[in-house]
Amino acid sequence: MHDSVALCVVPDSSARRQLAGAEAVVIVVVIIVAATLNKGGMPPREVLSLLGAAGLLAVTMTRLATGAATRVLRHLARAQSASLSR
Repeated sequence: MHDSVALCVVPDSSARRQLAGAEAVVIVVVIIVAATLNKGGMPPREVLSLLGAAGLLAVTMTRLATGAATRVLRHLARAQSASLSR
């Protein structure tokens, strides 16, 4: 089982992972943006909706970009192996 899956599924599992610096910065920025929006007069429900939509968009774009990059690399690898003499 992957460490990240183990932490989500089994909270008492022995798999422990600390946040990387970039992950911690993103979390802090999201909290600051949410607090600023709320203090600026935006209702908490709208702040949560906005952050949720932004999170879904980020996950979707990351998965699409990663999938596209994988397909391109696989295509290039096939083309390279086809061009080698056998």
